[in-house]
Amino acid sequence: MTPFQQALQSAINGTLKTPEVSMGEGSIDYFGYQLAVHKYNLSLMAKGMKFKNITFTQIKKYYGLKGRTAAECLPQFNQLMNDYKEQVLA
Repeated sequence: MTPFQQALQSAINGTLKTPEVSMGEGSIDYFGYQLAVHKYNLSLMAKGMKFKNITFTQIKKYYGLKGRTAAECLPQFNQLMNDYKEQVLA
């Protein structure tokens, strides 16, 4: 189980209290927000950009992605994000 899956399961079980994320008119799902931010980061990393506070390796390990580059991992991440959306909206 990846750290992301563990955090998600802990939140579902009630053992992890996630922070509230406010956006515009109200609050949004914390894990959805986290996925959106990491998709943004990973997409830019795939184009060669770097960030100060997060690395490709951190994102890769957190979500259990396989590949040597951000470009190789981006399709896996998009699939993970789509699966999460289906799970939440179901």
